[in-house]
Amino acid sequence: MADKLDRIIGDYVNGRLEARIKSIESRYLYKQKVDSLGIRTAYSGGSEQLSHVINQEKLESDEELIRLRELIRQIDIWYLPLIQVEKEVIRLKCEGYNGRYWYQVMQELDAQGFEVPQKKAKAAYYKFRNDIYSFVIHLI
Repeated sequence: MADKLDRIIGDYVNGRLEARIKSIESRYLYKQKVDSLGIRTAYSGGSEQLSHVINQEKLESDEELIRLRELIRQIDIWYLPLIQVEKEVIRLKCEGYNGRYWYQVMQELDAQGFEVPQKKAKAAYYKFRNDIYSFVIHLI
C-alpha cells in the first residue's frame, strides 16, 4: 500500500491527477457523435443542448472523477499549509515517475539554497505520508 501512496503523492505533485480530471471532463464534454458505420456525424437526431445536458449529468456522476476530486481535496488539506522547504522535499522526492533518491533530493535542496539536514527532510516526507494515509486510503 505504501507504493500506491507514493504513486498518488507523485501524481499529485507532478500534476497528473489534474491531467486525469481534465481527460475525463473532455471525454464527456467534447464527445463526437458516431453512426453505426463508425463515421463521425454532425447530426444525431437530438438537439445539441439536450446532449450537452445529458453529458454534463453523466460527468457529474462519474465515479472516477468524484474519487479524483476528493483525493485532490484531501491532499490539498495537508499539502498546502506546509512550509516551503517541506513542500520542496515532497516535490523533489516524488518528481518524475519513480521519484528521486535521497542524495539527489539533498543535492537539489542545497543547490536551491535550503539548508536542511537529511534526517529532517526524511522526517518531513514520512510525516506527510503518515498524516494523509488514513484520509486517502479509501480513495486509492
